[in-house]
Amino acid sequence: MFNRNYLITGVCCLITYLIYLLAEYLITGGQMGVPLDDTWIHFQFADNFSQGYFFQFNKGEYTAGTTSPLYVIALGSLSLVSDNFIVISLILSSLFHLLSCIFIYKISLEIFRSDTTVVSVLNEGNKSPEFAALLVSLLTVFNGRFSWSALSGMETTMFTFFCILGVFVHIKNLAKSNFSILPALLISFATVSRPEGFLLFSLYILDLTLNLLFIRKFKENFFRLVLSVALFLMITFPYLVFSYKISGHFFPNTFRGQGGGLHFIPDPEYLGIALKYFINDNFITALLYSVSVVYYLISFKFYFTKLKLVNLTFLWIIFLPLISSVLIPNWRHHVRYMIPLIPFINTAAVYMLYNLTESGKFIFLRKLNLRKYGFYVILLFSFVNFLVFAAALGKNTDNINNQQVKLARWVNENVPREETIAVNDIGAIGFINKNKIIDMAGLITPEILRYRTYNWKDNLDSVNYLLKKNNVNYIIIYDEWFKEFLNQNRDNLTFITSAYLEDNTICGGKEMKIYKTNFNGNHK
Repeated sequence: MFNRNYLITGVCCLITYLIYLLAEYLITGGQMGVPLDDTWIHFQFADNFSQGYFFQFNKGEYTAGTTSPLYVIALGSLSLVSDNFIVISLILSSLFHLLSCIFIYKISLEIFRSDTTVVSVLNEGNKSPEFAALLVSLLTVFNGRFSWSALSGMETTMFTFFCILGVFVHIKNLAKSNFSILPALLISFATVSRPEGFLLFSLYILDLTLNLLFIRKFKENFFRLVLSVALFLMITFPYLVFSYKISGHFFPNTFRGQGGGLHFIPDPEYLGIALKYFINDNFITALLYSVSVVYYLISFKFYFTKLKLVNLTFLWIIFLPLISSVLIPNWRHHVRYMIPLIPFINTAAVYMLYNLTESGKFIFLRKLNLRKYGFYVILLFSFVNFLVFAAALGKNTDNINNQQVKLARWVNENVPREETIAVNDIGAIGFINKNKIIDMAGLITPEILRYRTYNWKDNLDSVNYLLKKNNVNYIIIYDEWFKEFLNQNRDNLTFITSAYLEDNTICGGKEMKIYKTNFNGNHK
């Protein structure tokens, strides 16, 4: 029998896309586009991939410059059907957003049906687990940041979907005590979409192993467990080897370029900013998320009983922020690396809502009659940020168009294709023009990352040598990122033009400048 909640979810997703695209159209004056330079970077990798230049930004130069090899393959494959990368990237990211919203409904339904407390509370209000699962789904649909990611053209929703699908199959297996290697396969796909999948797979193996030991089926499933690990490594390890061979590090250049490394304690500032964004997403779900973590920790003795189907969800929403704050506390682009947690947080929040309602310690929730009206009350808190991020999509895209794309067009009109350019935001300029690019941020030029191990001023000679060796004719940078470099080379650089943003919402700086170089006596 067809579940109409799938239709409701799908229609609400389509309405979201129309609202967000309309906001983008109005704010950009009809230009449209994508809200991140990173999306343009994917376009360049995917375009070269479709032509047989695997994982090369500059043709002929292999680089571990993307954290999402699967997304590059998907974009590159679709570009054989259409060469409009903006359109195909938006189709991909919105499709995976839609699938994420549908499958988080399925996860929630599986969890709520098995929890007697949730079922009891829902029955008193003449509601069903489907009602609560739909709340989770719509909270996800109308989450502003997750909707923004759907129209970003980025890999975020692909990663989210494969995480959700892997957790869903794991939950189904636990419910039936029927274990398979399918979750490992799906989480493998998530991991080659985003490296955070390594953490999810570790948590999955932990949860699976503990459950197998508890029901005394570990020995009979040991081979399947080993096979799962082997399958995961077979899919994910090649890109690590490729990265190590190319750059000397197992993780892609972006990990080091964005300040990744091992810290000894979690970064409290990062955790505070991440929580602030979750609060802005929806104050009620953020509050319930915080309470649910405490509830989970104090209820740990029920790991193999009441909490059996929610363990992996809770482990994921607890450990991803903590591990990220230790390894790579980066909150740029609306803390987009935490966006994949949003559907899981919504599941935990609604789960917690109904468990608190049943508790005698929270009798006021009964008086508010949340069994009947909680759906509408909690959903209402999402709409302010939903509209905020519709505007953010338009403003972010407008920024990229008026800075990176604008300068890319200047390059297209004024710089011969055979000349080399050094840039700190390489996406639009590299994709639109196809000039050879030296990446001043190091994402496709790892030598820069080695030079930046210490202070810029200690390595300026090395940077200058790199630029001279590659016959760099133009440098396109934010002055504030390269003060020491500009101070030392003021006689070798001539300012040409710039793109200035009155209201910068997403770019690395308000003004990006183009300089003509004279390192090799090539000044004109």
